[in-house]
Amino acid sequence: MQNLQQPTLKRELGKFESYAIIIGSLIGAGIFVVTGQAGGIAGPGVPFAYLLMLPVILSTAMAYAVFMSTPLGNEPGGAYTHISRTFNNYFLGFIVMWLKLVSFFGVMSIMSLSFADYLTPYFPGLDSRIVATIVILGFYVIHVMGVKEFGRFQAIIFSILVLAILVLVVPGLFHIKLEYYADPLPFGWKAFFSVFPTLFLSYLGFESLAQAAGETKNAREVLPKVFLVGIILTATIYFLISFVAFGVLPFDILAQSSSAMTDVASVYLPLGAAGLVSIGAIMAFVSTINTAIMVPSRVMMMFANDRLAPQFFARINPKTHTPVLGLTLTVLIVLFLIWTGTMEFILGFTLQGMFILYMMHSLTMICLPFVNPQLYQSARFRPHPAILVIAGLISVGTLFAFSYAIIMDVWKLLVFWVALGVIIYGSARLAGKREQYDYKAAMGATKQEYAQPVQ
Repeated sequence: MQNLQQPTLKRELGKFESYAIIIGSLIGAGIFVVTGQAGGIAGPGVPFAYLLMLPVILSTAMAYAVFMSTPLGNEPGGAYTHISRTFNNYFLGFIVMWLKLVSFFGVMSIMSLSFADYLTPYFPGLDSRIVATIVILGFYVIHVMGVKEFGRFQAIIFSILVLAILVLVVPGLFHIKLEYYADPLPFGWKAFFSVFPTLFLSYLGFESLAQAAGETKNAREVLPKVFLVGIILTATIYFLISFVAFGVLPFDILAQSSSAMTDVASVYLPLGAAGLVSIGAIMAFVSTINTAIMVPSRVMMMFANDRLAPQFFARINPKTHTPVLGLTLTVLIVLFLIWTGTMEFILGFTLQGMFILYMMHSLTMICLPFVNPQLYQSARFRPHPAILVIAGLISVGTLFAFSYAIIMDVWKLLVFWVALGVIIYGSARLAGKREQYDYKAAMGATKQEYAQPVQ
């Protein structure tokens, strides 16, 4: 909980900014990088794979919609707050969110470098690390200035991105050659389903919106709907763009392209319009980076509030109402990864860390009505427990199938990061104990405050 004697986060994000965050954070690598590569594995059936992924993503997102409609939805912390308060257990929430933090540092570093690499054809000779550093520092300044500035910038980026998508999709629908879909599964069903974990990358990051809860107006009313509607809109966009792409160019050509959507646009758009699509691709990278930078600082703030991280991470700048120290540490870690080239030590584990987060969060949704009925009753979006169980099992079962194929390759990294998280957690608890902080009483107080039934 926030200390009422200290500055707090400021609620300045509206509904449009919320949609800009969730859709803008999703439409990035998925469409402009992953789609063409997926075609080389599964053929032109990729657009339909995006649609088949939608029930899994909605089942996973349902947990966020439910928890964000409870009083927990008024503060950042996301899955950490939801898991720890549902089970009255700090450790479960901490270790899951710790793995997400590690993953996000890797995502930010590779996305900023990928953005720099995307610019290389236009500016030969650029050092990707310098460009990535400029990008990260630029966003750092925006975030430090305040969440209102972040929201405005994200809304602008999102608007340009939507315009670019419209320019690509609308005329592209009239240039589709259906013969390219004559054999949608040239490599068979096995290859088609094998691409699903890759396409899941396109949906990674939607939970970042939960970290804006403490800075969103009417968060409990707005965010649950934004989670579900935003993901449906994103899936629709994914389908339309990929349907146009594979209908305009053969899948084998798309698979070899480093700028697939720009190549697609150049087939039927004049030079200026095709250039707008390239700008849209740039905006997709920028949007993802912009939202990702916000996440770690809010998580670290909630850790600090629960005495699981140094107290200075909970400090909010009185002028900008932002967690400046958390933002600063985030940027320093990302720059360290970029300049030392050590991001590979994280990237191999990133997808697994996100799968663990989603699986544990969905499992928490399944358990919610039974282990914490008061919190369940406080939800304004409250599906029947049977629906929560079905959705949760779809999410957990599918993601376990995805992660099982990966875990054997990264289990050593997983063990390392879990062990480091356990050490950090144990050290924080020992420090709290020396300060005579009563963790049990604090959890009881938050439980009493949060888990109030709807009047």
